[in-house]
Amino acid sequence: MPDVMKNIYATISNHVQMVGYREIVEAHGRARGLAGFVFNDVDGSVKVMASGLESVLNEFIHDLKSDRPDTTIDTIEIIEDIALPSPFGRIAVDDVLEYMARFDKGIGILTEHTAILKDQSSTLTEHTALLKENTQVLHSMNEKLDTLPERIAEALKK
Repeated sequence: MPDVMKNIYATISNHVQMVGYREIVEAHGRARGLAGFVFNDVDGSVKVMASGLESVLNEFIHDLKSDRPDTTIDTIEIIEDIALPSPFGRIAVDDVLEYMARFDKGIGILTEHTAILKDQSSTLTEHTALLKENTQVLHSMNEKLDTLPERIAEALKK
């Protein structure tokens, strides 16, 4: 049976937003030479519309499943002939909101790391104090060792 052109609409779910998943989809779509686009939906899923040879679309979906086996991909064939943009790309519905969400996530991570660094700093301060104490003890031991030959010589004279 000859390979025919098809259009598909796919919904991909299970932790696919704010993790760089659209980049993965876009890269596979471009690598396969597909037309179409990918975007985040408000329901937390990623939506894909793609157009290409049926075998290439099947390989594209296989690529996506291989990269992230934990995702769920529901695909519907679109019967209508729709002219999709080429090359395959990403659509950002609201760039500002997306950037804000990413910044919020980053701020949360930075806050956690700042707390960890503060704990590490106080631990290092404590250990530095212990090192200073031990250095003083070693210094006084060295002073005693410095006079050891003279003391041995004195003891041998007696």
